[in-house]
Amino acid sequence: MVPKKIKSKRVRTAHKHRILGRIRDHHRKERRAARKSPGKHNSKFLNQLEAIISNNMHLVETKKDPGIPNEWPFKEELLNEIQAQKNEAEEEKLRDKQVQQAERAKAKKAAKKAEVAENIAAAKAAAAAAARAAVVVDKKPKKTSKK
Repeated sequence: MVPKKIKSKRVRTAHKHRILGRIRDHHRKERRAARKSPGKHNSKFLNQLEAIISNNMHLVETKKDPGIPNEWPFKEELLNEIQAQKNEAEEEKLRDKQVQQAERAKAKKAAKKAEVAENIAAAKAAAAAAARAAVVVDKKPKKTSKK
């Protein structure tokens, strides 16, 4: 059996450019609609931009440090100092994290203690109200039978 010929993916250039123009027009209309009513027509670009702004991220990525040239005098000492600074910064970050965890645990414990005290006070108030109601019930006059 003879294999089928593969259909060519060739497209006329005029057709290709017509499609690209329609895409540009569509994107332009989307952006315009998003500017006029941001809640109704959210475009992908605006959503990404809002996410970047809300997370305080930078739009432009910072360039990487090119490093230290090999011919730099006392390169090893400089590298050791930089590594020591990085280690110190990391340790500081860990200490801050532990302090924050301790503060959160302390606040949580205080909140729980306050909640327990509030529950005890509510229970005492309910018991006192029940005792007052019992006293009121006992003070009702007794019915006498009529003869």
